[in-house]
Amino acid sequence: MRGQCRRWGASFHLARLTGRPAGGESIEAWARRERYAALGAMARVAGCRHVLLAQHRRDQAETVLLQLLRGAGARGLAAMPSKVVRDGIIWCRPWRDHPREAIESYLRQHRLTFVDDTSNADPRFARNRIRLAVWPALAQAFPQAEPALATAARRAADEAQALRELAALDAAAVREGEALLKTAWLSLSPARRVLQLREAIAGWTGQGAPETLVQRLAEELPRCPSGRWPAPGGQLLLRRGRLGFVRSATD
Repeated sequence: MRGQCRRWGASFHLARLTGRPAGGESIEAWARRERYAALGAMARVAGCRHVLLAQHRRDQAETVLLQLLRGAGARGLAAMPSKVVRDGIIWCRPWRDHPREAIESYLRQHRLTFVDDTSNADPRFARNRIRLAVWPALAQAFPQAEPALATAARRAADEAQALRELAALDAAAVREGEALLKTAWLSLSPARRVLQLREAIAGWTGQGAPETLVQRLAEELPRCPSGRWPAPGGQLLLRRGRLGFVRSATD
């Protein structure tokens, strides 16, 4: 790759990840976070505002399957956006809606070299198990699986955006500062109550709301005058009709 960049007159930057996942953290999640951090750092050093990522339509379809197996809702099923702004950098996926075969054909036609990560063949990782064991059988049984799953992701992205807008409208009526007002929350339909709980918990904890916690709150909150529920990084506290989040002292 260094030689190819030299022929094109482009600068070449290389970074190697160091460290290891924290206890209980998956290698995939750790590697993804560190990879994006390294790419962002190199982009800033080089003065680049845009970073192009190489995911294609098959990657998008695999992501939808992974999210389904994790029990994700519309936001997770939306999979990978074509463009997102994060930390002052615009991350783009120009090939997200193109089949892998078309990209490989282009590479062969123009004799372009590429790097194939050997870890892509390691069945310890969930995505690789889908790619190696599940996808061949799925594609044989349903030849249109890849474009169909990509279409499902686009629809899920639209629905996720609509849900965010609805949640923002409801939040104006049921939130006061950081607290959720129980009486106002009870005036919502059950589905909108659950949506509001997911949004509130995600905002308080900085991570996705555990589904078991959301369902427990949806059932218990209406009949509890007060209460405490453990949550990531702290606990939820209901007092005087207001539900809020108290962060653990060690966090």
